[in-house]
Amino acid sequence: MSVCSHHECNLSSYKDYDKCILHCSKQKLDFFKIRSDFYNALEKYVAENTIDSNGFCYFFGVAFPKPDIQSLINYAKILNTLKQIHFDNCHFFTSYIESSDPELFFQDCIFHERWSIFNAPVLKNVNGVLYQNCIFHEEISSYSEDDGKYVIDSQLFNDCEFKRSIEFESVEFKSPIFNNTGDIDLNIESFHLIDCILKDKFILNRCAIKLFSMEDTIFESKFEFKQNMVSNFEIFNTNYLKVVDTFETKFGKFNIKKSIFDDFVGFEKCSFGEGYSENEFIAKFTYATFLSFVNFRNTNFHSGLDIENINLKEAPNFLNANINEKYSNRETFRIIKSSFDKIHNYIEANKYFAYEMKKYKEELKGTNKTQEKLILFLNEKISNYGQSYIKPIFYMVAASIIYYLLILGYETNILYEIHPSINGSLEKISSFVNNVSKNILPFSKILKAGMEFVSLVFYIIFASLIWQTLVAVKRHTRR
Repeated sequence: MSVCSHHECNLSSYKDYDKCILHCSKQKLDFFKIRSDFYNALEKYVAENTIDSNGFCYFFGVAFPKPDIQSLINYAKILNTLKQIHFDNCHFFTSYIESSDPELFFQDCIFHERWSIFNAPVLKNVNGVLYQNCIFHEEISSYSEDDGKYVIDSQLFNDCEFKRSIEFESVEFKSPIFNNTGDIDLNIESFHLIDCILKDKFILNRCAIKLFSMEDTIFESKFEFKQNMVSNFEIFNTNYLKVVDTFETKFGKFNIKKSIFDDFVGFEKCSFGEGYSENEFIAKFTYATFLSFVNFRNTNFHSGLDIENINLKEAPNFLNANINEKYSNRETFRIIKSSFDKIHNYIEANKYFAYEMKKYKEELKGTNKTQEKLILFLNEKISNYGQSYIKPIFYMVAASIIYYLLILGYETNILYEIHPSINGSLEKISSFVNNVSKNILPFSKILKAGMEFVSLVFYIIFASLIWQTLVAVKRHTRR
């Protein structure tokens, strides 16, 4: 019989495998047929490798099958005789291990089945976590089995890889869930917290996540979520009592609803809806309440922003933010305009005033508010709602040329030679409107004789264009 091919193992290989019963893969084995062999081998292994004074045992590369809790030869009983256990490079083909007393540490382990997180004391290690550099191929979960919350005291993960979802419901965390080194980029399929309480800080950085979801949860300490890439970010009825920092995180879909932020919130240099320009990727803050300062500086909203139903105690900072106006609403731009007005940054405020007016113009489509439509149309075409002083100057020059040509045509009688047959009628009409124009006192002394009405029209045009130019210049230079 050959010897186990596993590193430094002297046990005999098991049946047709090249490894012993402890180290061979349990993926294709029927555990009910091998449980006695595994139990006996594990019992012998523990007896030979346990340090009696500390009750410490080191398992290297052992593949643990699903324990048979109904059997007298349940190998979990062996583990529970120990005080300290270090699992190194072990494989787990089970959803749980019944263990309550031993201090545990899982290092470089691989979990092949759905894994249930349990509260266990942590064996002292460099990062102070329960799972270090582990790979989870299936879902991870932990749920309260009664009406209260299940308490987890220890830090859980350091630089682990998650192929499927992580979901915690009705759990109270007294230590950080993640304690990553930050030296590597990580991946998480999805992460859910439902009805949980986090007593300590939550730090998750440099991670690619398809779905990040919080519901009915309370963060009592700092929430740090920096330089991540999240396809779908959903927060519902969740409270953040301390600082929230999402610096340089890229969000796909983003929706915060009915949540409260008590302290500073930072979205600086973040990106929302990157790679998309569709309505469903609008960054939405629906009934989100910010009781302190919120920072959106240098942030890009590629698919638009909706803060129509936001609650703000202080003016937010949108300095150098880029917002796709196509999918954003008027109230969003009004709030941003107002925030710049409050800090006397009128130049930026005027920019968002123009966006607000464009959205108001869109809202008037299909209504019978003709006067508002006309005013907004002219304001947009002449000066882009006060954003351009070049356009009204150009129109003044064009109007001056036209006015000069009309005067030239009148003085040389060219206008009367175009359609001589209607000159009589034109004479009567022009005489009437010119006499009316003469009686408008502010203009009566400066109107050109014989062309009073035309002069009046052009003076009104010039006055409007001069006013638009002054407004635009003032909006670009106001202190």
